[in-house]
Amino acid sequence: MEEKCQIVRETLVPGRSVAEVARAHEVNANQVFDWRKQYLEGRLDPKREDGLMLPVVLSEPEEKEKASAPSESHASAGVLRVLFARSEVRIEGPVDLEALRLVMQCLSR
Repeated sequence: MEEKCQIVRETLVPGRSVAEVARAHEVNANQVFDWRKQYLEGRLDPKREDGLMLPVVLSEPEEKEKASAPSESHASAGVLRVLFARSEVRIEGPVDLEALRLVMQCLSR
């Protein structure tokens, strides 16, 4: 895993191309592009464990969310928004923690 990371880091040096680095390591350039994608997404970290921890930021609801918020009797249900680089998961109402864990695990890959 560390060798893959080192190869990817070489492709991030200004002036070095993926094809050049791939040839130097006798690796297919398409494979290096895949490793680079994984590396930039944080999935090619040799120190990473299966129990991936994601950063969490708590924020106040936006004005439009406040306007459509459930009544006080249903306030415990709430809204959960999970933002990814290219997507968003929004869960309204009660959340099954095991289902949420599985969804997060699948989306973080």
